[in-house]
Parts: sequence; structure tokens; C-alpha cells
Amino acid sequence: MLKKFISSILNRRVNKLSSINSLPEKPNVFINATFQIGDYFAMSPIIEAVKAKWPEANMVVLCTKKNADVVKYDTRVNYICLPKEREWYKYPTILKEKINCNVDLLIEVSSIEKPYRSIVGFTLKPDLTIGHDCYKHSCIQNPPIQLDNDNISKPECWSKLMAAYGFAQPPALFKVFDKENDKMEMLINSKNLKDYLIFNPFASRNSRSLNIKKSIDILTKLKNDGFNCVFILPSYIKNKDVWESQLAPVSSVCCVDSIQDAIYLIKKSKGVISVDTAIIHIASAYNIPTIGLFKESQLECKLWHPQSSKKHVGALTGNVEDIINSRIFTTNE
Repeated sequence: MLKKFISSILNRRVNKLSSINSLPEKPNVFINATFQIGDYFAMSPIIEAVKAKWPEANMVVLCTKKNADVVKYDTRVNYICLPKEREWYKYPTILKEKINCNVDLLIEVSSIEKPYRSIVGFTLKPDLTIGHDCYKHSCIQNPPIQLDNDNISKPECWSKLMAAYGFAQPPALFKVFDKENDKMEMLINSKNLKDYLIFNPFASRNSRSLNIKKSIDILTKLKNDGFNCVFILPSYIKNKDVWESQLAPVSSVCCVDSIQDAIYLIKKSKGVISVDTAIIHIASAYNIPTIGLFKESQLECKLWHPQSSKKHVGALTGNVEDIINSRIFTTNE
């Protein structure tokens, strides 16, 4: 409640302009992207819409260390990396030091009911703010066209929103920018990894992650179905050694230090099984066959589901035989 109260005070600002058509030909556009990695992949339509309308716009993404490793390789934008969310009180000083231009347009991509997001608009004082929750906050200009975003993917939501604000409607696609990764290429060669599936049991929350037993059951089924699997093991996992020793008998294990390491392994793979939406979005960007595992309450919600041409959605708690539809990984399906 305190966070909402603080945000409600910070959000008491008004727009000087009411339309994107009132902005200059080369506007300074700032995008508030202080959120998870997966959300950044999904907001590509926003960047594409701005680029199409103003090819010479100065487009700056505000991010944190959570997603900086993907933002910094996006050649379409400049970026400013802010401290972690709980240090939001530092944002005004940093933004004032780094920004020496008028902020013509601010695009809010997530809820501004949290101080680390609402402080951005309060500090920048943009001429116009558009974006998420436009019907809930007076500081975000309503689009001229009423939106209907009922049960569609996140990129589709952003594509339709930008069109509603008067931009040419951009493609509703995930987009990933990666780098050359000699380290992971050497790892693939040293382990002789070919025609493999990526398996990721870790999500940003424990409640959406798989345990070791369920992971072994899934990998065993895939192995019995004739697939080679690669378990990607992030370096930050506390009991990493336990996971590695338990899953090594049923899959290859590749330790990753960053999302860029994971991207490289995914784009070389033949399929993905994941509970984490960032991994699913990467697979969608490369149109890699994907099985996404979600809570029961999320099974009918398409917002974060796989968008690859071959895809399947299963319940985290479901029977392995039911949730792992390995037929999508075969070429004749």
C-alpha cells in the first residue's frame, strides 16, 4: 500500500501535448524498460513503431542490470542502465546527470504503480506520456482509438497499442539481439552437441519453477523418445552442484553465465522446453519449436505463451506424458 501511495503522488503530472503528431520531427523518445528480460523481447513492436514514424529519433531505453545484457546489443536504441529497483531513490540524480535534452515522449511499458517506475516520469517531466495502463492514470495519455487486447500475445498487445496512438501498426513479433559467443561455440563443439533440445526448469519465481524430480522425469521421457537434451544451468543457482549431478545422467549440462550464453545455445537448438518466459520468447523470436509450462491459471492466457509455428502448452503440475508433447520436435509434424 505504501508503494502505491508513493506512486500516486509521483504520478500527479499532466501532459503538455495530447498527440504524437504534435511532437518534433526528431523527437527525444525515452522508453521505461525497468523490468524482466522477457518483457524487453516482447516490446520490440514499440521500438519498430517509433523507428518507422521518426527514423532520426533519439531513442533511449531505461533499463536495469536485470535486462541490460540484452538491451546493450539492441542496435536500434541507446540505453541508460539504472540501479536495482530498491535503489529507485537514486534514479533522479542519475537521470539528471545523463540526460541533457528535453524529453519529448515517454513510453511506459509496465505498471507505474511502483515507485521505481513512477519516479522516472516524475523526474523526466516529458511533454507526452503514452503506454501501459493508459486508462488508469491521467498522466498517461489515452489513445484516440479504444483498445481490445483480449487474450492475445504481448507483442500483439504492443502492436495494437502503438497503432491506437496513431503509429503505423508494427509487426507483432518478438525480437532478440545477440552477440558472437566463442565461449559457447567452443562448449558446443567440446561436448559434441548436435540436434539437441534445450531444457530450462528455472523461472524468476520458485512457485513457477520445476523441482529436480519433475525435471528428471521430463528429461527421461524425452531421452526415451529419442531426443538429446541440454539442461542449461545458470551460474546463480545456489545448489548448482546438486542439479548438475542429478540431471547429468539424463541430459548434457551446460552452465551459462548470462542470458547471452543462453541465447546462443537456444538459437542453435532444435527445440525448447521451458517454464521461464524469457527463454520461451527467445525461442519464439527464432521460430524454434517450444513447449511452455505454466501454472493451471495461465494455461488459457496467451499473453506469454510460445509464438513459434510449432508449440505446445502444458501445466507445471501435469502428468509428464500429457504436458510433454515431443511430436512438435519432429520434422514431419
